Parts: sequence; structure tokens; C-alpha cells
Amino acid sequence: MSLSVIESTSRPTIESECWVGIVDDDASIRQSLARLFRGNGIRAVTFGSAEEFLRRTVPAEPRCIVLDVHLGGLSGLDLQARLAAEGNLTPIIFITAQELCLTELARRAGPCGYLRKPFDSDALIALVRPHLNGHSSR
Repeated sequence: MSLSVIESTSRPTIESECWVGIVDDDASIRQSLARLFRGNGIRAVTFGSAEEFLRRTVPAEPRCIVLDVHLGGLSGLDLQARLAAEGNLTPIIFITAQELCLTELARRAGPCGYLRKPFDSDALIALVRPHLNGHSSR
């Protein structure tokens, strides 16, 4: 398992702070997004699969999840359904590089939104920030 916690040693630990989960099977995307969030003062924990996210050992729930739709094994949509079935309503921002039914993706994403890869980093930060500040519509 390759869990990557992005944090500095001079700040409180991830267990006591809000964080964003990044779930993408492309390591370069995970690293880029983690750097983007870190550069914007946002804690991020990365996961290479939906299964890895489900096995996480971080005790607190993320404030939101940036979730790739197409993953090996469980898809992003499968993960969303599993979390919802467990009563976990963590906001999810979907990302995808694939052509798919945007109407269905928009319905599944709801007010949290979705982005097509490649996307503008400012657009992603704009979607994530409200969830960190407690103004999300969970």
C-alpha cells in the first residue's frame, strides 16, 4: 500500500486537521494534485485505488474526495455507491479523462461537481475550498 500523507512536521498531524482525499490510479496525477493542494495550504492524502481508500488507516474522514471515475478494480462510481450505502456522505469531486455520459456524471456528482482532465488547477481548488471551510452542501 502506498499511502502518501502530505504534511510538514511543524504543524498538527493529519488526524487533527481537515484533509482532502485523492483517489487516482495514475501516480503522476496523484503527485501533481498533492503538490497543488500543498501549494494552496491544503492537506492531502493520496490513494492509488478505491480499495486502498477503503482500507485507509487515517482516523478522521476527509472533508472531500477528489475521485477519478475510471480506476482498476472498483470504479470511482462504485466507491461513491459503497460510501453512500455505508452512510458516508463525504462530498466527492469526480475527475475523468474518458468520454462518458456527462449527464450521468453530473447527476452523480451533484453540487460537488466534476472536471474533465486536463483541467484548470484553479477550478479544482475552487470546487474543494468550500468543503474545507464548512460551507459545503453534503
